[in-house]
Amino acid sequence: MKQITLILAIMLAGMTAYGQQLFFEAYSGYNLTAYNGMTYNESKGYIPIGFKIAGGHEHVQIGIDYRQHITNPTYQLGAAGVDLVTYDFEETFYGAFLRGNLSTLPAYRFGLIGSVGAGYYNPKINSYLGEGTDNKQGTTEYDRKLGYNFYLGISAPIYAQLHWEIGYQLNMVDHVLDGEVLNAGNYHSIHVGLSGNLVFGNTEKKCRRVIKKGRSNY
Repeated sequence: MKQITLILAIMLAGMTAYGQQLFFEAYSGYNLTAYNGMTYNESKGYIPIGFKIAGGHEHVQIGIDYRQHITNPTYQLGAAGVDLVTYDFEETFYGAFLRGNLSTLPAYRFGLIGSVGAGYYNPKINSYLGEGTDNKQGTTEYDRKLGYNFYLGISAPIYAQLHWEIGYQLNMVDHVLDGEVLNAGNYHSIHVGLSGNLVFGNTEKKCRRVIKKGRSNY
C-alpha cells in the first residue's frame, strides 16, 4: 500500500506542477448503508469526514481522497433468551479520483461536478454486549478491499475562489473476511464540502480577462 500511496503522490505532484488549477476540499455529509447481507440488510445512517486534494486542468483534475467515520452505522441483534449484542462498522478509505467541472470559469463560478474514484476500503466491525457501546467484546477486521465510487454534484462560490459543494456519491465495495465475500458493503453518500480552487499561469490570466470584461459590460 505504501507503493500505491507513493505513486498517487507522484501523480498529483506532476499534475500540479504542469497543471493550471489546484483543488482542495474538506467535506462531511450523511451516509446510508446499502448492505445486502442476511444480517445487516437494514439501511443505517452515519456521518463521515474526509479531505480531497487534486491538480490539473481547470476543467479536469486528478487527486487523492481520504475519509473516515465520525459516527458508525449500528445494528442490534438478539432473540428471546439470548443476550442482545450491538455491532457497529468502522471504515477508512484512501484512494484516487478523476474530477470534472462543467463551468465557464470553474474556479470562480457555479459548476456541475462529476467524478469517478477507486481505492481501498478498510472496514472493521466492533461488537458490544447489550444496547450501548460501553461493554466492548471485540473487533473483527475485514480484508482491505478495492472498491469504486461515482459522484455527481454542484459547486458555487461563497467568496472569490472559496466554494461550497453538495452532491450524491455511490460507493461500491464488498465486505470480505479471509478471502470470502460476506456481503456487499455498498453505501450512499450525501456529500457537503467546502473547497478552495487556486488557478495559475495562463488559466489565471484568462480568468482575470473574462471577469474584467464581464464587469466592464455593466
